[in-house]
Amino acid sequence: MKRSVSLNDDVASAVEVAALEDNMSFSGWLSAAAERQLRVRQGLRGVAAWESEAGGLTDEEIAAGEALLARLLSGVSGMASRVRRR
Repeated sequence: MKRSVSLNDDVASAVEVAALEDNMSFSGWLSAAAERQLRVRQGLRGVAAWESEAGGLTDEEIAAGEALLARLLSGVSGMASRVRRR
């Protein structure tokens, strides 16, 4: 389905640069960005539904989650550098 959209000139210029850097078409880049945003919204709704049943996360739980994420992200970049050396 085709749609016509209007973008602020600065946003359109930034999207054009990003699309070129990612070797994508302008509309393909916008479509991928929209898909990511929709997944984020779905995830946020899921968290809100879970919190409505289980209660909000404590500060300690949030800190533990952030620490785990930091460890996982550092492991991913470390693994990528090991793979490239082969």
